[in-house]
Amino acid sequence: MPEAGRLRGVYNIVTAGDYETVDYQIPVDEFLERLEDDDVPEEVTVVGLEDAYDDESFIDELSRAMDRKADDLENADPTPMVQFEIDADIHRGQVAFDIFHEGEIYPLHEVFGRQIKPKDQTGSWYTTPF
Repeated sequence: MPEAGRLRGVYNIVTAGDYETVDYQIPVDEFLERLEDDDVPEEVTVVGLEDAYDDESFIDELSRAMDRKADDLENADPTPMVQFEIDADIHRGQVAFDIFHEGEIYPLHEVFGRQIKPKDQTGSWYTTPF
């Protein structure tokens, strides 16, 4: 049985400190590089997404790469467990889910698309397809 916050085959989005993360953690820019190189670890926690929103071109590039590599991740054997740990509050916005970080609002759908679903009642764990 998978641990809470750690489903394989989807992106897990968790708020910092609310769920246990895996030991192997990488910054979001390294995740983008590894994604493009088809070198995503079997289990990984990606950190720093909330700070990456300061660079719109990076967010666009990350979103495009995640979209391009979705089939590769879904068909990998074993299917990876990718967890994004967000050091910010996550709330339902007008369109989808947003994060609030340092007084700014950032839409998660810019990176993950609009299929984000809450996995718990606390608003601390969300999933979305690769």
